[in-house]
Amino acid sequence: MSQNIIDTVQLQEVDDALIQLFDLTLPNGTKVYLTNGMDNTQNIYFSDKTGSTLNEYVSVPIQIEGIEFNGDGASPRPSLKVANIVVLTRSLSNDGDGTSDEEIFRDILEDEGIISNDDILGSYITCRATLFKHTQKVGDSARTPIEFSPQSYILDRVAGEDQLMVDFELASPIDVEGVKLPNRTIVGKYCPWKYQGFSKNGVGGCTWPLDSNGRFFDINDEVITKDITTISAWSNSATYAIGNKVKTTTNSHTQIWEALRTVPANKNPETALSYWKRLDVCGKLLTSCKVRYQGNNTDDTLDTKKTLFFGGFPGSNKFR
Repeated sequence: MSQNIIDTVQLQEVDDALIQLFDLTLPNGTKVYLTNGMDNTQNIYFSDKTGSTLNEYVSVPIQIEGIEFNGDGASPRPSLKVANIVVLTRSLSNDGDGTSDEEIFRDILEDEGIISNDDILGSYITCRATLFKHTQKVGDSARTPIEFSPQSYILDRVAGEDQLMVDFELASPIDVEGVKLPNRTIVGKYCPWKYQGFSKNGVGGCTWPLDSNGRFFDINDEVITKDITTISAWSNSATYAIGNKVKTTTNSHTQIWEALRTVPANKNPETALSYWKRLDVCGKLLTSCKVRYQGNNTDDTLDTKKTLFFGGFPGSNKFR
C-alpha cells in the first residue's frame, strides 16, 4: 500500500469518497474497465499501475464483498455483484449521448462470443481502490497512480443472477480447485471463438474469410447480400441517414455497417460506434456455421460434406 495514500486516509476529509475500480480481463484477453456507479453516473479516468496509460472506467452498478483475510489459512472467496450486462445489452440501443457505452459493451460481447454470464467465467479481475481526489479527467496525462494495494481474482462461479444483477463468486488465482492448465472451456450450444478471428490475426479457430466468400450474413443468419458491389463504400465526405448501409474494407477485411442515426461527415464506421452498427456478425450457433461453410453461393442448399469450424461442443452440457 502506498505510504502517500495511507497518509491521505489519516487526514481524509469527511466529504472525500472512496472509489472502487475494476480491471476485467475477458477470456480472450480484451480488457474492460468498470467503476462502482451506484451513486455516480459519471465515468472516471485513472492511470494503469505503470503510470503510462490513462484508462476510462465506465460507471455501472458494481460492488465486491468478502475480501477480508482471516487467520485460519483459507483464501477468501469474495462475491462480485454487477449489473447483468449480458442481459441488458440485448435490449439497450444507442441513446444518442455521444458515449454509447452500451453499444460498445455489445460489440465487445459479440467479438468475444459471450452469450451468457457463464461465458465470462475464467476472466481475471483486479480490484483497485483510491480516493476520488486522486482520480483524473478526460484529457489528463497519465501519471503514477495513488491507490490502495490491488487484489486480483478469477471469476469462478455464477452464484446467482436475475434480469438486473449477476453475482459472481471469485477465487484466488492460486486456489482454483480442479483446474488443469492449459484448459479449454466446454460450451455446448454456442461457439466461443472470435468471428473471423483466425483469418484476421490467428485468434481462435474461426477461419471464415475476411471477404466472407462474397456472402454476408447477419446475427440471425439471414443473408445481407451475396453481391457486395450492391453496397456502396463508406465515404468520409458523405453524410448518411438512419438505416443507410455502407461497407468498409481495411487490410482485406470487408465489413457491412448500418447507420443508427443521422451520420455527419468523417464518422468512420470502424471507430464511430455511436453512429454505426456492424451487420455482418455471427449468431454463434451451429446453424450459423452451416449457412456460411456449407451454404451454396447461388441457392439455399447445404453441402453437408464440407467441414464446419464450430468451436462449441454440440450434445454436451452448456458449460463445462
